[in-house]
Amino acid sequence: MKKIIFLYIGLLFISAGLYAQTGQITGIVSNDKEELLIGASVFWKDTKQGVVTDANGRFSIPSRTEKAILAVNYVGYTSAEVEVLPGENNLWIEVAGVAQLQTVTISEKSFDNRISTIETRNVESISSKELRKAPCCNLSESFQTNGAIDVTYPNALTGVKEIQLLGLRGIYSQFLVENRPTMTGIATPFAFEYIPGTWLSGIVLAKGASTVKNGNNGITGQVNADLVKPATDKPVFVNAFSSTEGRGELNVHLNKKGELASNGLYLHGSFVENKWDMNGDHFKDSPDRQQLNAMYRHIYDGPKGCAQINVQALTDRRQSGLLHSAHTGRTFDIDQNNDRVEVWGKYGKEALFGKRFLELGNIVGASWHKANALYSKNGYQAEQMSFYWQTLLQNIIGTTDHTIVVAPSVQYDDIRESVNEDKLDRRERLVGVMTEYTYSRPSLHMEIPDLVVVVGGRIDHHNRFGWQMTPRMSAKYNFTEKSVVRVSAGRGFRSPNLIAENISQLASNRVFKFADNLGAEEGWNYGMNYTHEFKIAGRQASVSIDLYRTDFVRQIIVDLEQAPLIDQQDSTFFVSFYNNPGKSYSNSMLTYFQVNLLKGLDIKLAYKWNDVRAEFADGQLKRLPLVARQRGLVNVDYTSPNKKWVINTYVQIIGTQRLPDNSFIPHQYTHDFPSQTPTFGLWNAQITRRLNKNWEVYGGCENITGYQQHHAIIAANEPDSPYFNGAQVWAPMMRQIGYLGVRYSPNGIE
Repeated sequence: MKKIIFLYIGLLFISAGLYAQTGQITGIVSNDKEELLIGASVFWKDTKQGVVTDANGRFSIPSRTEKAILAVNYVGYTSAEVEVLPGENNLWIEVAGVAQLQTVTISEKSFDNRISTIETRNVESISSKELRKAPCCNLSESFQTNGAIDVTYPNALTGVKEIQLLGLRGIYSQFLVENRPTMTGIATPFAFEYIPGTWLSGIVLAKGASTVKNGNNGITGQVNADLVKPATDKPVFVNAFSSTEGRGELNVHLNKKGELASNGLYLHGSFVENKWDMNGDHFKDSPDRQQLNAMYRHIYDGPKGCAQINVQALTDRRQSGLLHSAHTGRTFDIDQNNDRVEVWGKYGKEALFGKRFLELGNIVGASWHKANALYSKNGYQAEQMSFYWQTLLQNIIGTTDHTIVVAPSVQYDDIRESVNEDKLDRRERLVGVMTEYTYSRPSLHMEIPDLVVVVGGRIDHHNRFGWQMTPRMSAKYNFTEKSVVRVSAGRGFRSPNLIAENISQLASNRVFKFADNLGAEEGWNYGMNYTHEFKIAGRQASVSIDLYRTDFVRQIIVDLEQAPLIDQQDSTFFVSFYNNPGKSYSNSMLTYFQVNLLKGLDIKLAYKWNDVRAEFADGQLKRLPLVARQRGLVNVDYTSPNKKWVINTYVQIIGTQRLPDNSFIPHQYTHDFPSQTPTFGLWNAQITRRLNKNWEVYGGCENITGYQQHHAIIAANEPDSPYFNGAQVWAPMMRQIGYLGVRYSPNGIE
């Protein structure tokens, strides 16, 4: 701990010392309305030596020993020239007036799902408009029109949803809410369902080895949920939703904006009540659910800095299992209860100690989560107290072309967990410090940095797993403003939560078996991306190609294919957890194509190929089960000229998946479970009608063709059998689901 503190203090002194270098002129560029201008070119007129203003309209450029002219260019404004005398080192330059006043209307099409050509990292942004194209009632349902993330249902009984990114389970990506790590540990199974869809202002997906600012996990990337802000959200907003699944939902937003501070209260209530058994196995196809969820936000933005405090509280209940009217005397009940309270805050200040480019940021959060569940004969109880703190200091090195970030952080988790009679209590402390250096080479021609290199690293100490060093690097080069290539590489660690992350396996009669030497998982990720925006017949279009590989140094294998223990004609089947004895890797390729074919008509095509393999205890290198080798997406969106009608439809194509080896189970129970699943498609559609500026209604249908997995539970007729298992779901169990919703705001929907 002392070494980390001394290292942090040393980095601060280095950063401060570099900042204090002489020979620099700093300044701000704004227009005549004092609006800061981002990406303005600032250069010495006689040498063309220059820089580009940053996201805050600031710049830093080497000074001159003699009188010289500093020029400023910004698209749409008349160029400005300022005479700078020796000794002047702090400027505010104002560019006033439009360069050529003409009656011109400029309209630029921007896709609602966009891969940036400016960001250094491979970042994909999902806007709030994109989220409204499908019934994304919570975050887990927000990726239906996205080709990068896949949503899977690993169990026929629990209703748990999982994501896959770069071919690997979502546990290898990091979940953030407004750049703050959250909902780890026992909250993992339902974390994405605890963020209602109307609370989202957007989602940012960072693929591959991302920044080390947020911790040393996130091997395959990050999913960052950006929440609505009281100052920009509607003062009053109501959304009501119902579906033939027996689902009802109500969301209410109440916001009040002040001169410096704003407050928001967000309320969510939902339920699912039905007795659907569309595949005839006498088990409920969808759990009954009841959730109450509320969040309060207070955000201050004033001369003393920016600060916010947030409180979220929720209760979630789920019931599923055997329909008792169908099997007299037999039971297999599932009852899952989760309660959570979380408080977090942020504070940031620019121009710290009067230094224009010295910025401070603080994040602190605490949470309490309790889970109590019954899966027939398996009982699960868990309680977790968590604390997170981070302080971030950012500065420049000489000019704004060079920036450095230093941040210490602490993550503490106190977990009390038990399964039946087994105790899995643990306390985990992760204390560390990160530093990240960014070099940006300005391009006066493009008015953006054409070359950016980010090099960072972390040193962390885990009380259970020891020291962990996490180097990461990413870089991008812009051929033009619309064409970019990126590369990234980095290492990541994660502390496993084996029960919570595999809780679906409790809904079976299998026994958990843990190896003795299980530790932290460790992997390396390497990747590249090419993105190009262009026009076809004057219409906006873009293409993007991702290539990524993940190599695990240590990965915990969840093995469902080991031979059972047979004792006096009784069989015991296991879920075995052990470290991979050999290779374990994932190769993933994703191609995107989007085009605005006609005015109001957008088409999106995506194709993904995954090769995910691991060496199992039997020495065989096998494809991981329930991972589609190929996936496709065809998405068509149409908005009428008067914007009163919006039509969205998409088809997901899911390729073959390997099912776990069931050869140890008698054929009479598994003859309906192939070794490899067929390729199938899912067709969804939605229509939105704007009635006026305050009201809009939307309705649609999921799984229009009614494709269904008819057999999802092994030995469904014998819930007491050792063969009983509901964890081999590869397709929907419910046929068509229709839905209808309404949105209302007295201040206007848009």
